[in-house]
Amino acid sequence: MRFFLFILLFLFAGIAGISQEMLTGLQFNPMVKARAMELKQMNYFSRGLDTIPVGIPFFDDFSANSVFPSSKRWIDKFAFENNDLPVYPVNLGAMTLDAINDSGNMYPTALPGPINFIADYLTSRYIRLDSVFTPVPRKMTPADSVYLSFFYQPQGRGKAPQANDSLILEFLASRAHDSIVPGDTIHVPDLWQKQWFSIGMPLDTFYQRHNRYFVQVLIPVTDTVYFKSTFRFRFYNYVSLASAEEPSWQSNTAQWNLDNVYLNAGRTQSDTVYPELRFIYPPPSLLDRYESMPYPQYCDDPTNEVSDSLEIRMTNRDIVAHMSTYNYDVTNAITGFSKSYNGGSYNIQPYPVSPYVTYQKFAHPAVPFLLPISQADSAAFLMTHILNSQSPSVMGDTMQAIQKFYNYYAYDNGTPEASYGLSPAGSKLACSFKHNLSPDTLRAVKMYFNKTLGNNSMQFFYLCVWNDNAGKPGDTIFSDLVMPRYADSLNKFVTYHIFPPLAITGTFYVGCIQTTDDNLSIGFDRYNNSQNQIFYNSVGVWNNSAYSGSLMIRPVVGKPIPLGIGDMVASEAKVIVYPNPCHTGVLHLRLPDSYEKRRLPGDGKILVYNLIGKVQLTTGYRNEIDVSSLTNGLYFLEIKDRSGIRVGGSKFIISR
Repeated sequence: MRFFLFILLFLFAGIAGISQEMLTGLQFNPMVKARAMELKQMNYFSRGLDTIPVGIPFFDDFSANSVFPSSKRWIDKFAFENNDLPVYPVNLGAMTLDAINDSGNMYPTALPGPINFIADYLTSRYIRLDSVFTPVPRKMTPADSVYLSFFYQPQGRGKAPQANDSLILEFLASRAHDSIVPGDTIHVPDLWQKQWFSIGMPLDTFYQRHNRYFVQVLIPVTDTVYFKSTFRFRFYNYVSLASAEEPSWQSNTAQWNLDNVYLNAGRTQSDTVYPELRFIYPPPSLLDRYESMPYPQYCDDPTNEVSDSLEIRMTNRDIVAHMSTYNYDVTNAITGFSKSYNGGSYNIQPYPVSPYVTYQKFAHPAVPFLLPISQADSAAFLMTHILNSQSPSVMGDTMQAIQKFYNYYAYDNGTPEASYGLSPAGSKLACSFKHNLSPDTLRAVKMYFNKTLGNNSMQFFYLCVWNDNAGKPGDTIFSDLVMPRYADSLNKFVTYHIFPPLAITGTFYVGCIQTTDDNLSIGFDRYNNSQNQIFYNSVGVWNNSAYSGSLMIRPVVGKPIPLGIGDMVASEAKVIVYPNPCHTGVLHLRLPDSYEKRRLPGDGKILVYNLIGKVQLTTGYRNEIDVSSLTNGLYFLEIKDRSGIRVGGSKFIISR
């Protein structure tokens, strides 16, 4: 008994120190990885477009949200086109340069510590600056007043570039070529000339300096060396790792956002006007609390689940005001449901006067209707937002999204911008959810884990469910020892099936207890904010998280769900092991007959792990195993079936 108490004290010694929550950048980008695999199958990157020049004007506002740069304008695919990382962009979408390469992995040149390295490139196709062809063909010269402009922002919702990091713009002065010298041929590489750079800094410092979240830069093209059919420019960034300590805490850093890259003739330093109205953030959820929730739970209390109003960000990029209209529609083509909101007309002030619209009917439109109530298990509604100017010369904007009602609760939008972790061992994490229709059955928990360098975050943790105690987690009603699985593709959540399922009433909490100091690297959505629903435990006291965002943890409720490939079955202490503590070299196991006969016929597996999650023993499934090679201490035993799915687990102690 004394030895058993010693082991428990060792395991949870970290509880004596204050639990520390930490937010790190991503070490892998599953969106990039998934898109790269998709385009590789389409043979997308072998088209040879990089040698074919394009004409001016050259423009990209990165609003396609296509993950990679468009091959119509760019020759590489290192930068990341997205809607989530920029803060108050000039339009919906931006291009992010960071420390993750075109396969979604950290660059292999990434080194711990202050040493920085070149990471992402964003390189244009060849651009014809030798001639123009309208209204009549003629040669171009510096007198044509050619300017390259762009907007840039450090950090965004990512990690701030350090002071020794930088974003750089270069022009191609001469192409690579072979030079013949007496007796030899020398290859001369591309010659690039630096035109502009910015040192790294946090976004708040950047805003204090410029009073803008995005700053526009205009670069004149004046040297005659650039006026040819093979003009090209490129951006690239110097980055350094955010942490030089534990590998599981090292992460992506030095993130920069680019927007509205524009090259054309006949421009001036004051050419900063865009006669257009633009949305700058994606459509929000119609729900007050969740991004998505089970449809039966919504139908039980629709009045309190639908938001009173939405938050819409839009801007007038011109220098004069424009009388404009805004409306949105919510439809379901299958049921014929259709509702509309009309915000009427409003004279939107230009960006220099008011960067973003604050007019209530446009910026915070009401939701004057409820979505339909039915007996269906799921539903989906198309939301369409439309912004138009009453002047035909000014471009308007449209954006769409799907409001989902499936069998899970979600605060997140499915895309991680960061990784969430706790330290030390024994730290607890919980996320709050609430049933309207009670009781309802908790069938599973979906969790999203980001990969870390060397898979150092692949450590055991306890998946837990708590009941409510005056607005904070109360008693533990479910606990099971499990391990993470990683997000190798977009929206790749791990599903932990709870066995037996739990009937839960009212508010409940889902989360974990750590067994090591390592970063579990749970996906963290920095775009949606449910900070007041996130709790972490410090020496028995539950506190709200200090970070704005949403944990990518989704409880699955309702009807039984099938067991998918790669899903994990949770079961609490279904394996009986004896003697425990074990004083001999033989440990006996017992499972319910239904498991042994149905799921472990011949090729089940037993794995034994130590305190830090390292495998100490592996053997085929049997009712007794030889543990004589194990030293004194606490161990975790896991049983898997022929498909590698966990069917049970337990703890045991070796004490001789």
